[in-house]
Amino acid sequence: MNLKSILGSVVCSIFFLGTMHISIPVTAAETNSKLIALTFDDGPNTTTTNEVLDILEKYNAAASFFLIGDNINDESAAVVKRAYDMGCEIDNHSKTHPNMSELTAEEIIEQIEYVDKYVYEITGEYTKFFRPPFIDTSQTMYDVIDKPFICGVGCNDFMDNVTAQERADSVIASAKDGAIILLHDARGNYQTVEALKTIIPTLQADGYEFVTLTELFEHQGETPNETQLYSQVTKYPCKDYTVYKNIFTGEVTGNTSSVEWSKAAVFDGSELASLENTYAVEVNYSGTYQPVIALQKWSGDPLFCSVQPCYYNGSKACFLAADIQAALIENNVEYTDLNRISVIPYGGTMTITNVDILVKNNSSDKTVSGDVNADKSFTIADIVMMQKYILNAGTLIDSIAGDLCKDNHIDIFDLCIMKQMLIQQNA
Repeated sequence: MNLKSILGSVVCSIFFLGTMHISIPVTAAETNSKLIALTFDDGPNTTTTNEVLDILEKYNAAASFFLIGDNINDESAAVVKRAYDMGCEIDNHSKTHPNMSELTAEEIIEQIEYVDKYVYEITGEYTKFFRPPFIDTSQTMYDVIDKPFICGVGCNDFMDNVTAQERADSVIASAKDGAIILLHDARGNYQTVEALKTIIPTLQADGYEFVTLTELFEHQGETPNETQLYSQVTKYPCKDYTVYKNIFTGEVTGNTSSVEWSKAAVFDGSELASLENTYAVEVNYSGTYQPVIALQKWSGDPLFCSVQPCYYNGSKACFLAADIQAALIENNVEYTDLNRISVIPYGGTMTITNVDILVKNNSSDKTVSGDVNADKSFTIADIVMMQKYILNAGTLIDSIAGDLCKDNHIDIFDLCIMKQMLIQQNA
């Protein structure tokens, strides 16, 4: 289907709105939307899962549920259907929750297909994402499971001695735009149910919107990569940067202990310090795990600290100066105190092909007309987001960019202008 056909379908699907008086005010708050995905493992059941759904329903929040196949029965199937009908996503956590890295390819496929079969019978859809039990992975699993792998940031809510308040405090402290939160709705996990009563309203008051994993990837403008293990999904942060200096071009492969990293991607601490907060580091890589920047000090009080990327997608990772500087402050060191600043794998084996230092452009930020998902470009993804917003099924990241009629309202007329703009852009 070509672009004009796609756009025609989009507009036809909302044509009936033309006779309705839809007028959605543009508000400043909408430009500061932050997204977070709550995910729950080890259901379904008729007790805890329902209690979680009660809270989600109360606060109009969505979530994603990773089911264990052996927990699906006639009674719990009704709970799965309730979650699905509420707009939650139903995902795959295997049939029996084994260490799947120890299984054969055939056994792995059986674990996945068992869950998919029953979820399809309940919802009419197959699961979209997979969380490995115990976050235990293998290359065979990546080879035969045709779903993106999800990890997430946990709060040890599977441990009875972690209180509801401790769970809530941990999740709230971990919250950031694009975060995936790993929780459990296993039968009897009442402390997580209690924690949600604090987590959801607190983060909503701080401007967060709770979305499914599919919605998270869509709104962030990212396509899930089936060879990557995700704990966050963020927007690409370096559109307004240019290359300042190439650190490495070639190909190096190794694990975390490989000596090759000390040859391939080492930074000059004095140079980074001179760039202050204007720089970023971009790494082209391949591998299951994302790269990290290792800060190492060997004399005096030894230090090994790894800085996680603010963005990664299976082929590109970005590190912002602010995150590296925060790690220095936390460890009470300066750039020049370190013996080595280098790129290494977070885990497993990784290949890097390019490492650049980027710097911010001097030009001031400008709003791109129609760029309602705030990714610095205008594409069909913006039209899809606008359509959902008008249908009251989603939000806009930058509503000002969508006010193409300049009347301080978002309506069907703005969407029609966007459609014409994209046709002209791709003519």
